[in-house]
Amino acid sequence: MNEETDDRTALERVVSGDTEAFRILVDRYSDRLYRFCAARLGDADEAEDAVQDVFIRAYRSLSSFDPARGFAPWLFAIAANRVKSRYASRSAAGQLVEAAGKELLAGDGPAEASAEDGVLRDLAAAELRSALAGLPASMRAPVELYYFAGLDVAQVAASLGLGTEAVKSRLFRARKELARRLAGQPDTALEGR
Repeated sequence: MNEETDDRTALERVVSGDTEAFRILVDRYSDRLYRFCAARLGDADEAEDAVQDVFIRAYRSLSSFDPARGFAPWLFAIAANRVKSRYASRSAAGQLVEAAGKELLAGDGPAEASAEDGVLRDLAAAELRSALAGLPASMRAPVELYYFAGLDVAQVAASLGLGTEAVKSRLFRARKELARRLAGQPDTALEGR
């Protein structure tokens, strides 16, 4: 069984009165939602609160859920809206990019990393933060959902109300622009956007 079929089965159980079945969905998506919210908010406590808000809102809104849309895209659309509306004043672009850069550069490296490795990682994170901050929101949102939330292209498309080809195009342009910025090339690629 794939994730979408499992989601559908769990949702059918919840709608038919088995409220404990919602735990299946919470367990399946809480880590990905947390990473998504933490990358956008830049604060672990606020991200945890946001994830709880998202699940509460999703549970209360199940009657408006369209199964044809898919649960994951619907859930991450709720997450994007909750983060934006509840934490908009607190969540500056710099915090988002800093958290995203840390997540991208954090790895499962050796426990005893040298001081030099830490400095190099911090420099790379700063460059990445700067490059991500310069992306237009139309390119940054697909990057966040695809790379940080772990959604596939179809789910990103459904979350943003776009076609899959538009998402692929935006991801391609974002990767190309990030590479250009990280290489230190002049900022001419996004003029007029």
